[in-house]
Amino acid sequence: MPKGDKFIALTSYLENCGMDELRMSFSEIEKIIGFKLSDSAYSYPAQWSNSESQSFAFGWLNAGYLTRQVNISEQTVEFVREEVYNSRKRENVSKRVTQSKIATLPVADAIRCIRTYYNETVKDAHGRYLSWQHCYNAFILNRSNVDDNTFDYLALHLAFYLASWGMYRGSSFLLQKDYKVHIPIVKIIMEKQYNPLVGIAAEELIKNENLDLLDGVSTRIRKAYADELPSFDGVINNATDTLVTKILLGTLGCVPAYDRYYVQAVKQYGISVGNYNRESVKDVAKYYLTYKDDFENVRAELSLHGAEYPMMKLMDMCMWQVAFEENK
Repeated sequence: MPKGDKFIALTSYLENCGMDELRMSFSEIEKIIGFKLSDSAYSYPAQWSNSESQSFAFGWLNAGYLTRQVNISEQTVEFVREEVYNSRKRENVSKRVTQSKIATLPVADAIRCIRTYYNETVKDAHGRYLSWQHCYNAFILNRSNVDDNTFDYLALHLAFYLASWGMYRGSSFLLQKDYKVHIPIVKIIMEKQYNPLVGIAAEELIKNENLDLLDGVSTRIRKAYADELPSFDGVINNATDTLVTKILLGTLGCVPAYDRYYVQAVKQYGISVGNYNRESVKDVAKYYLTYKDDFENVRAELSLHGAEYPMMKLMDMCMWQVAFEENK
């Protein structure tokens, strides 16, 4: 079956609607296609991305439309004709989201670093780079499952992913714990209130309501670890920025991991400060938006191979590789 045939009724509707842009409710779309949308479409904005990695998107892509804004709470989506969308971007280039700082990392170099990182990922079928993909996919596929067996399973995934990326070194309180220490964190992350953060788009990430969610989940992760019996006498289990952001990257895909390499790269190229806070998250999202077309092209390409790469995962890959090469 050619891609998008399942949604050909939506394609036909858009082709014949005669409008450059329109807002539709999810229920209106269901009436057109003749069946109910997936639960994921009702929960995750990423399901409405303009990515050829999912057949759903061909319903509007084949008609020459792009999705511009998805509102999960109101269950609506905006479609805009592709040529109109691109024309407006050219006309309003001076109004595009830009950074308060002058970022000096050329987009061509950023794209090259993303590709280099990805090539390293696929080089070894069982390499540690794949731990993120395994963990993220497990959390995405099980977000509707809220039973103890699922929590246990996801805690194992999270533990192995964190171990793959240096979070179980000798000085870490995690080294003194078993994998079940992550179960309270898994339960927090799986709460429905955090669905808007799953694979969140850069333009959504800079909104205050989503930054509030990010602040909230980060604080709760820190507290959950601190509430555990200390690994070292008299020392509270300290969830560092690196640990918290690695968890968020591996489970929700909503922020880069603020490890040594990421911090070095964003500071060196004037993209952001190194501290994990609302402003630094907004800064990297704005950098993505400045070159959105370039980044979206490579994201769509990479997402054809086993995982829907969130925008912030691309920023993580990019900055990590930049600093890795600098430190060779």
